Amino acid sequence: MITSEVRIVDPAGTPRIVLSAADGRPAIVLIGHDAKPAATVALDGNDRPSIKLANPEPGAPTAVIEIDDKGAHVKFDRAGGASSYLFLNNAGTSGVVLIDGAGFRRASVLLGADGKVTVEGPEGRVLPGR
Repeated sequence: MITSEVRIVDPAGTPRIVLSAADGRPAIVLIGHDAKPAATVALDGNDRPSIKLANPEPGAPTAVIEIDDKGAHVKFDRAGGASSYLFLNNAGTSGVVLIDGAGFRRASVLLGADGKVTVEGPEGRVLPGR
């Protein structure tokens, strides 16, 4: 059998897994009881992989692990703006960034490719003694 999409259903006939390359981008989608994607493993148009994890609880945090044109990221988001992420960019800088519920960057720790550590507070201000 050759096809661009396969839907696997549960005993009630409800789709629970979708294997697809219909749009030219391969993906595996696990579907929750609410008929919404719960987890997705996919490649983008440039073959960069990502894993997206939804949360069945409304407004609760979600998670994404992805490779994009800037580097590699692990990102956590919560409805309302709060977010945090860990990254390693293509230039070799890595860091942790914390964003508050209003969407403002509040803290970050960066490690440059040269080994320099920078600790930043609100709005990217370097904290004293760093």
